[in-house]
Amino acid sequence: MTGSTKTLDQMMRENLQAGGYAVVGGRDLYMEVMDTATGLVWMSAAPVQAADFEALELEPSLVKVGIARAPMDRAAFQYSPGTPGSPVRERLINGRLYINVAAPMEKTPPTLTGGPIGISVNKAHMIGFKAGRTVTILRLPEGDFVEVVGEDTADESLVLPQDGELMRIELSRPWVVSLPTPTRTFFWFGESMRSFQGPVTLPEST
Repeated sequence: MTGSTKTLDQMMRENLQAGGYAVVGGRDLYMEVMDTATGLVWMSAAPVQAADFEALELEPSLVKVGIARAPMDRAAFQYSPGTPGSPVRERLINGRLYINVAAPMEKTPPTLTGGPIGISVNKAHMIGFKAGRTVTILRLPEGDFVEVVGEDTADESLVLPQDGELMRIELSRPWVVSLPTPTRTFFWFGESMRSFQGPVTLPEST
């Protein structure tokens, strides 16, 4: 079977390292919490509902980060922050399985009013989009950043970083993206969360 005829799921499996974790679901809602004692971010390992986030009761060391829809069709994590070669960390919170997906590092405040917060994140994140998808890209002078959090319904109202523009690419075949470690992220927080992350190399032919 050639690369051009492989399905997205086959490509994701082939690129997932031993000990990596393939997230259940796809373009669904997921929620995250942070352990303030360690600075580690934990994400629900399977889709949730908005009511689950509202009802979430946490022990004192944990705080809610947010809930948002994943724009990608598949996602996986090769390892938890700082532990290459080891299985992704898991824990139960309120009886629900969470995985340790990220450790935020340096934060950069918005350069424009209403603009995104820049966060350097230690993570080993792989995402996949099916053939036929339209994917939104944030193009900046320093590179291209792919949508990783949220939906495009309010993209026209986003205040972009200086010299930034949004573009959309059409995929003729599945696209698997391994985000760099660490990952440079741009986050808009509000009623709905949105984030573009990278930089990434766009597919040669979309």
